Amino acid sequence: MLGVILPPWVHDGGTNKVIERLHDPELRKKMVYDIEHGIPGWDNFVEFAGLDGIFVTSVKTQKNQDAVGLSLTELGKLRGKDPYEATFDLLMEEENAVGMVDFYGTEEHVQLFMKRPEMNACTDGLLGGKPHPRVYGAFPRILGKYVREDKALTLEEAIYKMTKKPATTFNMEGRGEIKVGNYADITIFNPDTVIDKGTFTDPVQFPEGIEYVLVNGGVTVANGKHTGNRSGVVLRQKDKKVVK
Repeated sequence: MLGVILPPWVHDGGTNKVIERLHDPELRKKMVYDIEHGIPGWDNFVEFAGLDGIFVTSVKTQKNQDAVGLSLTELGKLRGKDPYEATFDLLMEEENAVGMVDFYGTEEHVQLFMKRPEMNACTDGLLGGKPHPRVYGAFPRILGKYVREDKALTLEEAIYKMTKKPATTFNMEGRGEIKVGNYADITIFNPDTVIDKGTFTDPVQFPEGIEYVLVNGGVTVANGKHTGNRSGVVLRQKDKKVVK
């Protein structure tokens, strides 16, 4: 969410306090100072992505729909204001419910993290407006780009990071591998064609190459088409058993 660009102290007390502080011109000056000069131990998104590398992806009101798709620099130009002031106004008017994507780092960094033994594959995306394309294509992108094209991972490594490893990490019993007695959560895909299709300008696109998906034994996707079957349930992490 775009509110992540604000210094940590701005969030103290929750959303109502954020909005209250955004109304205060003097506190806005302090926010800009802290963003520009940094605070120890804080992931400063503006510092490593820049105002021109952070883009608005969603808002909750019709009033600010024209901001969707713009960088914070472009937002400032559209509003005829300093980009910080335009951004603070947007966060205030939308009650801090503004989505964002940011651009930084390199493909080398992505692959370096991906190869780490601690890495689990996930989507980490929010729906609404123009979401990050990973919402519709995180896993197909790994299989198509990083496995088939770049060979950064083997197919087996990628599948493990999408299934057994996260199931083990979150202690989800009966999931993560095909085994007698386990829940039938199965995805059947074509390794030669699977790929994500979404872009940052047109992210709402389903991937190619996924033929069948079974969730709890129910067929959710058949011949690449959604069946309407909704047989999934919310999974909650269980405490790991302690053996004495």
